[in-house]
Amino acid sequence: MEVDPQATDAPEETAAILQLQLNLLSVIKSAQLQNGLKHGDYGRYRQYCARRLRSLYKALKFLHGKGRYTKKKLDVPQVSDARHLQILLVCAERAWAHAMLLKQESQQDGAAAAKKRHTALRRLRKASFWAGELSRIAGTVCDTRSAVEADAYAAWMSGNVLMETESDWQRALACYTRAKKLFTELARVGDPESQALCGAMAEELAPALRYCNYQISRAGGEAVDPAGLLALAEEGGEGGGSLLQSKLASLAAEAQTAQAAATSSFEWRGIKAPVSQERVRVPLHNAAELAATLEAAMDTDGPASAEQALPQHDKLTNWYQEARAATRNAIKAAQTGGGSGAAGKAGAEADAGDLEDLVALEKALSGRILEGSLARGEVAAADAAARFAAGLQRQAAGKAAGGGKGKERPAKPEDLVRLTTTLAQLAADLEEHASHLGGRQGEALAAAAAARGGGYAAWRAYYQGHVALAAAAAGGGRYAEAAGLFRRAGERAAAAQEATEELPKSESAAWTALPGLQQLAALAGSYLLVACAEAAAEGAAGAEGAGKGLEGLGLAGGAAQQASSALYLPDALDAWESFGGSGSGKGARLFQGPYALAAIRPRPIMLDSAAGEVDYPDVSHRVKRRKTAAAAAAGSATGTFARLFGGWGGATS
Repeated sequence: MEVDPQATDAPEETAAILQLQLNLLSVIKSAQLQNGLKHGDYGRYRQYCARRLRSLYKALKFLHGKGRYTKKKLDVPQVSDARHLQILLVCAERAWAHAMLLKQESQQDGAAAAKKRHTALRRLRKASFWAGELSRIAGTVCDTRSAVEADAYAAWMSGNVLMETESDWQRALACYTRAKKLFTELARVGDPESQALCGAMAEELAPALRYCNYQISRAGGEAVDPAGLLALAEEGGEGGGSLLQSKLASLAAEAQTAQAAATSSFEWRGIKAPVSQERVRVPLHNAAELAATLEAAMDTDGPASAEQALPQHDKLTNWYQEARAATRNAIKAAQTGGGSGAAGKAGAEADAGDLEDLVALEKALSGRILEGSLARGEVAAADAAARFAAGLQRQAAGKAAGGGKGKERPAKPEDLVRLTTTLAQLAADLEEHASHLGGRQGEALAAAAAARGGGYAAWRAYYQGHVALAAAAAGGGRYAEAAGLFRRAGERAAAAQEATEELPKSESAAWTALPGLQQLAALAGSYLLVACAEAAAEGAAGAEGAGKGLEGLGLAGGAAQQASSALYLPDALDAWESFGGSGSGKGARLFQGPYALAAIRPRPIMLDSAAGEVDYPDVSHRVKRRKTAAAAAAGSATGTFARLFGGWGGATS
């Protein structure tokens, strides 16, 4: 048997000659960014892939028959150009984009979700098939880098299929690990652009690897970490992130629901209400976790700054408000017997609950929200009060107002008046809410709210006194008003301190404010003395000015008084002397007023007596004479006859 040496060496010669180069990641990323995937529009990218595939078929004359469709298979012998490999790549990308589009639509359309998910799975398998064909052919006809890129791309696509089917997490982890390893090796060689693309692709595979490891560990019975899943969902990128988002979100929701099932009741000030609605349990569980985190951070690191604490308080209040809204919907549904919308869904869950329990839960949540709002307002007021006190210290030392640590903005007394007014209103609302509770718990809460409201009113009067004091220093003359406000602040602080001391030690929020009330009483007394001293000095200065003004008054007046007075600006224009007075305008000698009355010469009155002696000519003949009554009647009759008979009987010209 003879062997043709040319036929034996043909594959090796073909492999040696054909060293095609396919910049796979560069082609994919540029096409995706320019055709919709920058905004997550998989439908547009799928249409682009279809157009690109048609143009490749025509350019390479790789058509599937003119009339009747005849499938033409692409294999190693038919590959003579890098565009032949692009056919396989575009086919894989088109199938993948279609699968991602169906995945998005299945999440939005619940009716046909199962059918669309099944179709998406078939399209993903098709994309994996085309990627495998690309890897097989590229390993024969392409250079080493292109072959490795195709192999990594095929491994990534196989991992996507296994993740979607959720059949074998070990194999999915192996595929993703292989793809990441290949992309990491490719990121070390080549031009900078290719290295950057491969490195980014390797980083995008990290969330998929973590998710596979999590599923493997979960199968072994380890605990579920919802926070880790949410963080993993936020890290998900394009490399498997599109498939991860829906799975991680649903899995985290299931984990939160399972943990929230332990929240079977809610207790506030002796009111313990059972929680049977799922829509109420989840926000209550989240609020409890956040409150525990805040308490642990305070015990470890001490009180947090206002910038860190205020967002946490807002988030905590939002959770409680969400739970209260769901409870009110359940109450409304229970009272009306169900319905449509959110109230109807809540009513379906509220059938097993009791209306009284729901009402008690709503009252407890409302009280907790008011207490949380008070805590949040106290943090903001404490921060503003610290900045205001620092500004007063800098002002007393003669320094600039904004020269403190970190160049912080000093607080104005008007801002603190607004904050304390809001706190006083919240305390009044809490006191009114306590009146609806009744019993000893309601009375204790009302007393605590009244004591806290008195403290807020005392602080408001104190800061209002500072507003009046600042206005008086600017020339407003409100020292007496400032003194009255500081006196009122001291009285209210003493009353609030007395009311707080009568409360039980369990009212920790009210007892916490007791040192501040004692400090307020001392501050109000100090500034009361300042305001009284300024008012007395202002009164003495006014009396002295009035005395000086009365000194020059007398019966002599006239030239003697004018001679004893100082000169004014118009009388001494050549003198180098200040006539403007002080900075406030006191003592100004610009002109002497009011001016003295002086006679002014009026215009002469002209009496034309000669006009009465002039004889005027008679012009009566120039006046038009009026017709007599008879002539007018005759003219009227003639005119009527003429109008009736077309002009007959009228005068002729």
